[in-house]
Amino acid sequence: MRSNIVKINPNSINEEIIEKAVSLLNKGEIIAFPTDTVYGVGGDIFSEEAINRIYRLKKRPANKPINALISSEDQLKMIVESIPNDARSIIEKFWPGPLTIILKKKTDVSDKATSSLNTIGVRMPNNRIALEIIRKFEKPLATTSANISDKPSPLTAVDVYTNFQDSIQIIVDSQEKVLGIESTIITFASHKPQILRIGAITKEELSLYIDF
Repeated sequence: MRSNIVKINPNSINEEIIEKAVSLLNKGEIIAFPTDTVYGVGGDIFSEEAINRIYRLKKRPANKPINALISSEDQLKMIVESIPNDARSIIEKFWPGPLTIILKKKTDVSDKATSSLNTIGVRMPNNRIALEIIRKFEKPLATTSANISDKPSPLTAVDVYTNFQDSIQIIVDSQEKVLGIESTIITFASHKPQILRIGAITKEELSLYIDF
């Protein structure tokens, strides 16, 4: 298999490329694509085959869960049990954007993706290409950075190819600069929200809309 790096203009999205990416996802394959933070690899969140491929490709330890990317609140409701009011307040302010929230997952989300945890991290990326792929796929994508585990996160499509060579059929190249900073992570799995990682959004920014 040879990787195909396909360039796409985010201001004039080529639907043929999007359909090709979605077709691969529907077959249980994984793809690489840009987000607002870094380049990611993604597959069907409901496909154990796709989840296994992501873990093998990245050499990712089985105890490290994979997050989900969504394009709408309807997709969020497909994978989480409920959305607390505190979570809603920051979702309305910071989505789409570099904020991951951890909520209790629905049982039909593969335990493989969440390392057998009853929670899942979810984000809506602020990237037109990523959102269009997810929207056309009509399901959340299990997504993580397109790097070998514990190696630097990729900032370009070429970085992705360098990491994986010809192990992914399609690498979507937006030719845009990404933030290069990971998302901030907040968990709502306990009684009080907690910040697990500070990334592109600061605690001070979040504190304007939520109490920790």
